[in-house]
Amino acid sequence: MWSIGFMVTFILGGLTGVLVAVPPADFLLHNSMFLIAHFHNVIIGGTVFGLMAGYNYWFPKAFGFKLDESWGRLSFWCWLIGFYIAFMPLYLLGLMGMTRRMQHYDVASWQPWLVVAAIGVVVILVGIVSQIIQLVVSIRDREKLRVTADPWNGRTLEWAAASPPPPWNFAVLPQVTSIDAFWSSKQERRGQQAASPKEKKFEPIEIPKSSATGFVTAFFAVIFGFAMIWHIWWMAGVAIAGAFLTMLVFAFRGEEEIEIPVEQIARLEMVNPSEVA
Repeated sequence: MWSIGFMVTFILGGLTGVLVAVPPADFLLHNSMFLIAHFHNVIIGGTVFGLMAGYNYWFPKAFGFKLDESWGRLSFWCWLIGFYIAFMPLYLLGLMGMTRRMQHYDVASWQPWLVVAAIGVVVILVGIVSQIIQLVVSIRDREKLRVTADPWNGRTLEWAAASPPPPWNFAVLPQVTSIDAFWSSKQERRGQQAASPKEKKFEPIEIPKSSATGFVTAFFAVIFGFAMIWHIWWMAGVAIAGAFLTMLVFAFRGEEEIEIPVEQIARLEMVNPSEVA
């Protein structure tokens, strides 16, 4: 639903952008509410709707349970309907001559359309509140919403790993010989009985050892940026020194990788088996 809403809304926003690119039309519509409507048509339809599609799709992969569908549907419809109620009148207002960033206006014919736009904003607000409630309800009912490794019957390999994935991702490295290898392997295995984790043979896996170096360096980078903006030179020096020392300590670390034992791999596979292991 979010994906379809994204495609339809983004296309409409793009078409209005083409209109603004025509010099005579741009001469009339420049700095008007038409431009505001076009901008939000692209940003909300092309960014927010797409982001929400990804949020709903990838959430079970990251956390191991789906988002509540009923609250999600309510959020989507409020966002979609509210968007069109809020921003379509702005196109008309732009054509009627209303410019943006006005302190006040005295054109009575604009008032009804601005009231309609305000109603649309309230509908969008209901959608935002629904999203917050959706997340809270989903966390509360996470055991009921728990999913397997492949809740969407996906085509790509990330859905072959457990959800949420362990640090090593795949207990057995998948063999990729074609596009959508995971989908192909599922079609080949259809009707065959999958091997249980007890029957599978695992090997120890080496993975990079976790490090806080990235987080600490990013912290000093923020301090450095703040100091440079406000010309606090001593703070900038401290930040550079802190980042340098952090990277120096990381460079002289004694252990770069750790080995995951077979017992730990098998134990996790018993709880949340991956499709390719």
